[in-house]
Amino acid sequence: MRRPIASPSTPRLPPPTASGDTTSRDSLLVSAGTALARLTGVARVVVIGAVLGPTTFGNAFQVANSLPNLVYYGFLAGSLVSTLLVPTMVRHLVAHEPAELELVARRFLGLVLAGTAVAAPMLVGLLPQVVASTSGSDPANADLVPLVTALVAMTAPQVALYAVAGTGAAVMYAHRRFALPACAPAVENVVLIAVFAVAATVYGTGREGAEVPTSELLLLGLGSTAAVAVHAAMQWWGARRCGVRLLPARGWTDPALRAVVRRARHSLLQAGLLALQTVALLVAMTRVPGGVVTFQIALNFYFLPVALVVTPIGIGALPRLAELHHGGDSADATGYWEAYVRAVRLALFLVVPATAGYVVLAGSLAHVVGVGALSRPDDHRMIAATLAVLSLGLVGHALFFVSTQAAYARDDSVRPLRSMALQAAVCLVGVVLAVLAADADALAPAVAAAYAIGCLAGGTHLATTLARGAQQGCAGWLRPLPRVLACSAVTAAAVLGLTRVAGEVTPGRLGAVLVVLVGGLAGAAVYAATQALLRAPELAWLREAVRRPVAANGTEA
Repeated sequence: MRRPIASPSTPRLPPPTASGDTTSRDSLLVSAGTALARLTGVARVVVIGAVLGPTTFGNAFQVANSLPNLVYYGFLAGSLVSTLLVPTMVRHLVAHEPAELELVARRFLGLVLAGTAVAAPMLVGLLPQVVASTSGSDPANADLVPLVTALVAMTAPQVALYAVAGTGAAVMYAHRRFALPACAPAVENVVLIAVFAVAATVYGTGREGAEVPTSELLLLGLGSTAAVAVHAAMQWWGARRCGVRLLPARGWTDPALRAVVRRARHSLLQAGLLALQTVALLVAMTRVPGGVVTFQIALNFYFLPVALVVTPIGIGALPRLAELHHGGDSADATGYWEAYVRAVRLALFLVVPATAGYVVLAGSLAHVVGVGALSRPDDHRMIAATLAVLSLGLVGHALFFVSTQAAYARDDSVRPLRSMALQAAVCLVGVVLAVLAADADALAPAVAAAYAIGCLAGGTHLATTLARGAQQGCAGWLRPLPRVLACSAVTAAAVLGLTRVAGEVTPGRLGAVLVVLVGGLAGAAVYAATQALLRAPELAWLREAVRRPVAANGTEA
């Protein structure tokens, strides 16, 4: 028997609990949903590469289909959903003001859709011009601009659909319903994979721009937008089950909502600078046929440890850091700094070996995911080189994200913005130099190096700036770094030896799969063993985090 849908005027409050069990459950749901979305995202870009291959059409589709997501989450309101919109709705929920909660959601949606009405036409008009100015004079790119023009006209509505999805997810988060909003992006990925399976069956794979029939162009362009529409519909339905009917209202007339946006201006600028870097990377790679496809495969692997390690550590540290800073009489500056250093050390403890693993296993990973029309040795080399160079920026990314949460805990959004501006400047200058100086074979690793160096510059700058602001040094998180680097080097050497043996025993793609599996498991075991021999405190912290009982008030230490 189906549960009745609640009336829009009576949203259901989260059920009260006597214990903190829901905290662990909620964290697990979000983590599982994030992992599922990331893994299906990797599968999605691998399938796109297998079907489209290293072609101009592949570049055109990836650029046109990636921009709507970047426009919403980077330049519009995506960064506001978790930081400001959810707490605002929770306040109305706790105060038993269901009408006000629904009005906030509707006005926020109306405000974002108003921005979409401006951004989407600009996207349609400007993207082809930007691509035309950067794609070079290679005859292979002659069809790039017409393809981008046609595809972006079909994908631009995704910006509005992401606005609906983001607002619906915020409503569910406020009601402590995490499973659907966390897993809905994975459904979008699965739908798009199905669209590409149909395209491969009907039209074949690896078609160049002039060979692509209009019907295939329509299938992929409209099919990708339909996948986002399924995602948005799921989030809208989830909000409806919470009693909120998401219909846009005139948000720009609400002084309170405008005040929220004003308070978030630094966060919006920071997200915009990050999105601008991604746009620059993808547009630069349009100069190489299939460059955008291969680069996005590497980017998806790069963001796996970010999503599964860095983000949970940073978000998990935020409440504790805020409590230590804003605790009134119980505020503890020393405790705040120690908690921050501990979070940084834990992030680096896990990210540095991940970097080493990517460098050692990049070739095998490229062989595993470079399938179909993307199975040439040149394609594998491009993916491997890009991933190996990109992964060097993971340390900077981890430093920046954890330090940003520490700054936000102190209501400081200026320092992260300044550091992101530095990162963007370094990255964009590097991309320009790569485009001007690198040949086609070296462009992907050169562009990846620009991004990695930018991440290292931004992360180091923010961490040292926070240390100066807190009148502390960086020794707290620098001291264990030699040990982590040494253990990672030992692990990399061991994995390299094992993978060579495994590759010789079983050559080909099956051997590459074996290398990745054996190398990954052996690497984790060797790294843990070497750290245990050195009595690394981070291992004890991880064990403590797993075993620690949840406190009775529903919060974890």
